[in-house]
Amino acid sequence: MAQKKKPISIICYNHKGGVGKTFIASWLAYLFATGGVNGTGKKHRVVLVDLDSQQNSSKTFLEMQYRSGLPYLLPPRHPDYVDGDPDNGSWNGYSTSSDILFDRQFVYYPVKDVPNLKVLPSEGRVDRLNDVFSDKDAYIPLISELTNTYLEVEGDLDEVDIIVFDSPPSKTAITEGFMASCSHVIIPTQLEYDSVEAVPNLLETIRINNENTDSPINVVGVIPNLVRSSSLTNSELEQFTNLIESVSRYESILETENLVPQDFFLVNRVIFKPRRKPDNLEEVFSLKKDPKATEEMTKLYEFVCKRIGI
Repeated sequence: MAQKKKPISIICYNHKGGVGKTFIASWLAYLFATGGVNGTGKKHRVVLVDLDSQQNSSKTFLEMQYRSGLPYLLPPRHPDYVDGDPDNGSWNGYSTSSDILFDRQFVYYPVKDVPNLKVLPSEGRVDRLNDVFSDKDAYIPLISELTNTYLEVEGDLDEVDIIVFDSPPSKTAITEGFMASCSHVIIPTQLEYDSVEAVPNLLETIRINNENTDSPINVVGVIPNLVRSSSLTNSELEQFTNLIESVSRYESILETENLVPQDFFLVNRVIFKPRRKPDNLEEVFSLKKDPKATEEMTKLYEFVCKRIGI
């Protein structure tokens, strides 16, 4: 019997922190599940997997729990968990993205009022695993294998169309291992020196990976984000030019083109950000009051959908 096709898997990644990885991962996951900015498109079955110890995407969608003495939040008890049910197996009613790495039983959390979106939150201690994986290069294949097994199981179950991974602001064995098994990567960047400089380094990592695999990583695009206004400053324009030049060198190598969108970038807008977490998601992800924000997010969504073929 032929193996079923794995779901589309997209990791939002840049070695540089503060470029808006969580912002783009959360928005894309929500829009994939709800039919786009205007809600009239196809609604896909989506899972958002939070790999970041900061837990920001987890807090956007779930009621994460404070506990005295802990410097991180805990996921809530799963609403479907029944204490003493023999079907629980080894599952204790709590699930996090670390369960993938330890090959443990887990159950996705539902998202209130968004039936097509599920979340696997961060446990808030993913960073401690990086200490275990001190020899980063040696552990990347293991983590990639665990990720691939996870994606194959999801393919066999055929209950998910798209998995979006939110990654931490660092270059670690965990993130590199997950990326190596993803079908796609989207790279947000600020138009400032350190962020732009990090992009070709990541593209080089992808190039090396793709030379040694039959399942290459497809680069969705490099997205200029957190721009100061609708008009680029002289400094931002200089960095945008540098970005185009550095990325263009990899387009033929990675067998793609137009990685940097020419018709839009994302401005640092208050309306894009939740005022508190969690909140009414229809309000968090509503852009009706801001036509410019609506246009930018629509172009991002359409750009990504076209690049991943949905």
